[in-house]
Amino acid sequence: MAQNFELAAEEVKSFVDKLNDQTKLQIYGLYKQATVGDVNIGKPGILDQKGRAKWDAWNANKGKSTEQAKTEYVQVVKANAPADIAKNL
Repeated sequence: MAQNFELAAEEVKSFVDKLNDQTKLQIYGLYKQATVGDVNIGKPGILDQKGRAKWDAWNANKGKSTEQAKTEYVQVVKANAPADIAKNL
């Protein structure tokens, strides 16, 4: 799974700009959970809307194991990837 995770993390860079904000946040949250674990920073202030959205996306995955987060990350990336990229994941 770790190899697929690393590949998905690299491939997503090629099409992330085409994804909607909700999907980007879902991918971000799963990536942070897989690589860092539970959120370990304070929630950004009310004026930092982007930072708060990213924090909320990460915090939504609180308690998931590294392996579970990696598996879900690969699934979400694969589901949203162009066909030529998805077949390699």
